[in-house]
Amino acid sequence: MFTTISKTKRVLFHLSVAACAAISITACSGSESGGEVTVVTPDTQTPPPPSAQTYVVDDSQALQDALNEVRAGDTILIRGGRQYRTNYRFPGETIRGFTLANSGTADAPIRIAGDTSNDTSAPVIDQGITSTDEDSVVGIYLLCASHVVIENLEIKNVHSSGISSSLGDCESNGIKIRNTHIHHVYGDRNVGGIRLSRASQVAISNNLIHDIYQSDRESNTPIVTADSGDITEIAIRQNHFSNSDTGVRLQAQNDKHLSGILIQDNHFELLDKAIVGTTNSLNGASTADSKMSELQIQGNLFLETASAINLDTGNTSEQSQDLSIANNTFHDIERIAVNLSGIIDINIYNNIFSHVGRDLLITRPSSQVNISTDISEMDYNLFWHTDYTASTGPEWLLDLGGENPQTFNSFNDWTSAFTDTLHAHLQSDPDQVSQFVDPLFSDPENVDFTPQGRFAINGGHHGETLGAFTDVKRPGLSNEIP
Repeated sequence: MFTTISKTKRVLFHLSVAACAAISITACSGSESGGEVTVVTPDTQTPPPPSAQTYVVDDSQALQDALNEVRAGDTILIRGGRQYRTNYRFPGETIRGFTLANSGTADAPIRIAGDTSNDTSAPVIDQGITSTDEDSVVGIYLLCASHVVIENLEIKNVHSSGISSSLGDCESNGIKIRNTHIHHVYGDRNVGGIRLSRASQVAISNNLIHDIYQSDRESNTPIVTADSGDITEIAIRQNHFSNSDTGVRLQAQNDKHLSGILIQDNHFELLDKAIVGTTNSLNGASTADSKMSELQIQGNLFLETASAINLDTGNTSEQSQDLSIANNTFHDIERIAVNLSGIIDINIYNNIFSHVGRDLLITRPSSQVNISTDISEMDYNLFWHTDYTASTGPEWLLDLGGENPQTFNSFNDWTSAFTDTLHAHLQSDPDQVSQFVDPLFSDPENVDFTPQGRFAINGGHHGETLGAFTDVKRPGLSNEIP
């Protein structure tokens, strides 16, 4: 049995006092005419809540109507093979775009999905933005919304972000974004394909994100950011990032923390910086109280990037700690593979560093005297470059710009770095089991970096294969993106 809901029906939501106090109250609905929203009871193996409904939408106005109506356990199916656009602005908000201001629950999330059945292409949210100086119109705006699944969409030609959580005082949790293609995002600063703030329990997987453009290059272009609140339990897995300034940007400001971050099995290519993490202060504060902890960077491919991993947590009164960089493949890195400051309990192992052009590792001093940088373990790695040998380069640099800078010009020099200098950034001599040897990649021209060399195959911490590729696994998209 079908039930129809008029396109003109609206449900009013109430913002928190803090949000209303900070933002002027306005009302604006989408300018496009729309049809009807069809409601059907979904047929799933796991019974939804008794009141759960599926909204099947096929035009822009109907999509926003469904977003206004949807409740915990409901599904919005957006018909494929069509384009959707809106200039909708939720009352009291400045950000325009398709807006969800209601939440699901952990057991009954709200699902927003493209319907690609009958061999149709994914539905396209195209906001028509073509430059950085246009009004802020995002693709999907999660306004204080939690427990939401977004999947099987294409989002393009948007301003500021493809998908954004609220940048105000409210928190979001239980967000899943998967199998979605986000591209051509424009803005002046803090631009991202996916932009998160005050978020927790978030899974971002199997998305293709590229062509992110920002006019203010001094504020690094982010894909994922933590601009104004704590971010915890974030998993960023099996995505493909390319043709942007930055792949993943993690930022903790003032007294906010980032913890439990997993960046795993992603493909980073044609970027200035693949991963950026910073702690900093705002609004005139001289020192931040922010920090990062429990950050795992594992199984990723860094290909043809200027710099790969850049984490600077030194401008804070809180010590960042517990960083794992393991089983990654770095290939054709123009400048720096790993650049760290202000983190202790660093473990770097089971990686392949191939054709790193200048600096394999840099540690830098903190601006705060009580904040340290400390590598607990760096070993079981493979290094290779056809222009160098184990005795000729490239370089490892400790405490660059600090009071005790040390440069090691070759792999052989690096393996006795602690014995020769007793440097405070090391706990022992690094890379004692590591090798400077050709990994013998299977087919690098076709992005197959499965190693065939004997040491690469069984040289890991527990005898496992080094790098991000094995005979049964490779980083990047796990399925075809619509």
